[in-house]
Amino acid sequence: MTALSALARTWPMLCALGAGLVLLALAAGAGGIPGGVMAAAGAAGLGWGVLSLRAGRALVPGLALGTGAALLVGTGALVGSGLAAADEVPVGPLLAASVFIVVVAGHCAVVLRRRARRVREGRADAATPRTAAVDGRLPLVGLVAGALLVAGLATPALAATEAGRLAVPHGEHGSVVTDEGHHH
Repeated sequence: MTALSALARTWPMLCALGAGLVLLALAAGAGGIPGGVMAAAGAAGLGWGVLSLRAGRALVPGLALGTGAALLVGTGALVGSGLAAADEVPVGPLLAASVFIVVVAGHCAVVLRRRARRVREGRADAATPRTAAVDGRLPLVGLVAGALLVAGLATPALAATEAGRLAVPHGEHGSVVTDEGHHH
């Protein structure tokens, strides 16, 4: 497996991790039903991403596709209703999470299409094939490249959430700021 194919096979799982983190950060600042839905979706995204990476394939792709579609419709409703423009749900991080969700849902749609084609062709191996990730032959370069791509989108999205804005800057843990603005 080449680094590029490793990137293509792991990218959706890494995107699920990115979506999960961003949705959990958004949920921390949101209240009510949107906050609860984002928290549940974030936790589910993290779980699906970790378990799918471990399995070396997209697990329950039909459920993941349906959930992704529902989340995208819900996001559209949140933005369309004006609720996302409020301070509770910033649009930028919501858009980043949506990009991640589109990648996961698109990958799951491709997996389901390939599975249906194998079934139509009468192949006994209709289940989704596993990648070499489980066997330890996955090129590290592809995995690192995918992680960097996800981090490049997730990091600014996380920083733009309420949780990100309230985070203590690096290097300032335990320091005291005086009236003159000096750290001690």
